[in-house]
Order: sequence, then structure tokens, then C-alpha cells
Amino acid sequence: MERVPRPRLHFTPRAGRVGDLFGVLASGGGYQVFYEHLSGDATAWGRATSDDLIIWTEQEAGPPTGEDAARCGTVVTGPDGPVLFHTLTGGGVARATPTPGFAGWQRDPSGPLLGGPPSGVTEMSDPYVWWAGSGWRMLLAGTLRGGTAGILQYHSGDLLNWAYDGVIVFRDRTTWGCPRLFPLDGSWVLLLTAGRELTYGIGNYDGMHFTARAWGTFGRGDVGPMVTFVDASGRRCALARLGAPGTLSLPWVLSVRDDRLIATPHPNLDPYLISGATGLTAAGGEVRDHGDLILTMPAGGETTLFADADIVEVTVEGVSGLGVARRTGPTVPGVRFARFGAL
Repeated sequence: MERVPRPRLHFTPRAGRVGDLFGVLASGGGYQVFYEHLSGDATAWGRATSDDLIIWTEQEAGPPTGEDAARCGTVVTGPDGPVLFHTLTGGGVARATPTPGFAGWQRDPSGPLLGGPPSGVTEMSDPYVWWAGSGWRMLLAGTLRGGTAGILQYHSGDLLNWAYDGVIVFRDRTTWGCPRLFPLDGSWVLLLTAGRELTYGIGNYDGMHFTARAWGTFGRGDVGPMVTFVDASGRRCALARLGAPGTLSLPWVLSVRDDRLIATPHPNLDPYLISGATGLTAAGGEVRDHGDLILTMPAGGETTLFADADIVEVTVEGVSGLGVARRTGPTVPGVRFARFGAL
């Protein structure tokens, strides 16, 4: 069997693969991405560094703080460095800080920050923490009594003591996870997983409630949970875990247009790209590799494909959604792109 070349720009650990992402932090003029490092049956918390969001250098991975450390959390810059929040397998929320020299992580404090769901909530998970200008806020994906999906909010002044605010938004007949809430182009965007889909709401947030004007599907194919951050130029950017390949996505710049969440390639990609992706075509939303259908996107404007080894990332200009597929035809080294006009 022909060996598939290793992806050039889709970061992959030397051994193992990328699991869920915790977040990206700006650090000393560069960036750090924190992620779940999966290798066989073993799980570690990994870290990689980059100057430009394109080329990542893997750092030593450390063990989680215990077997009860669940997936999909968030990392923020605290007063003394990175602070990582995660749910516990049996319920509740804990936080961790790096040990000296980033040799690993330690539970800080030793017990949970939140012992379990508040009244009226049966389950909660996936903490997302951000600075809201006058204090810290935490969102959690929750299941309300009766099975309704809800997003819970807590607030804190010191990242240690948290008070419950209530449910900021709920929706019937769905399951939510990995929430991310951020301002963008005059609106607020709530990005989350819904079953196997990556979905979003665009609307208003008054500090206690999120009211959506529109809902949409963002990820298609193997796009996993996504993290967002602001780059050195003030752009709202995103990275995702690509599920089947177990790699990090290319960096994308997010925008809101006509109540749609749009992804465009980060400009730092430009020096690394080679024009022309032989065998790949796109028409009417169908992406094909040497004639084989590998991904279906919404039909719209110009379609841009990025091929890196056997990974293909796709975006359609002016249409919400980022798609990911695996190539079925021959692959070649380098990161190649092709653009196809609207049909």
C-alpha cells in the first residue's frame, strides 16, 4: 500500500493524534495551542508553539491531572500563567495549572471548583471561560430537566470562586456541547457542537441572556470542536480538530455576513501555498477527487480547496461552513489550493 505523505501544515503530534482542543493563547509575540494528545489508549495534555499560526512546534506533553479529567475544556491566561478548566468524569468542574517547566499539570485547587449541576440541571460539561471586561465568565453545556439543551453561565472575579447566573439560552430537541461565545462584527456568536455537527447562533448577548436571530451549520465532514481566539492583528480566528485525521486544521479568519458565520483563509497562509490541486473539482457544492464525491458543501460563491497530503479543507465564499474530507486519489507533497467560481 502506498504510504500517504505526512501533512505539511496540518499539525500532527510526532506520535499519536490531536484530540479535543482547549484553546490558543498569545504568548511573547507568538502563540500556544493546548490540546488533548491521544496515543493508543493513553491520553495526555499537549502543547505546541508557533510564530505565525501556520508552522507549529510540538512541546512535551504532560499527563492529565487524574483519570477523572474529561475532555473539551478551555485555557485562559491567568495572573500567573495558563489556567486550564475541564469537567470531571463524575460531574463538576476543576481547574489545573502547569507544574514548573511545563513538565505536567497540577489540580489547582485540589478539589473541584463546581461540585455538580445547579438546581433544575441534570448534567453539565465543557467549560468555556473568558474575560468579559469587568470579570470572568464561564459557560457550560447543560441538560435541563426534561431533556432540553441549555447553556449555563457562572461569573467570577478571581478564576477561583464562581457564582451561578442561570441559563443564557436553551433549545428543545437537540444536544449541545463545547460552547464558545464571542463578539464579532456587531453581533454575538455562540459556536457549539450539536450531536455530530458544528453549529452556531448569531444574535445578541446582554451579559445574562443570549438571543439568537439565526441558527446555522458551520462544520461539514470531519470538522470537530473548534476554538476561537484573537490574533496579533485583532482578527477573530479559529482552529478546529479534524476528526478522522486527528490533526489541527489550518487557521481561519471568522466574520459575520447576512447573519451567516463565514470562514476565510488566514493571510499568513499565503507564502506556503502552491497553486493548483490536480484531480480536485467543485461544482454545485459537490467536491470531487478524480471524480469521486468526497464532500458536499452548500452551493454559493467561489469555492476554495486546500489539499495537504490526504486532507482537504474547503470553504465557500459568502456561505457559512467549513468542510473537511480525505482524498481518495493520489497525493503529492506540499500544500496546494484551487479556486472554483460559482456555478
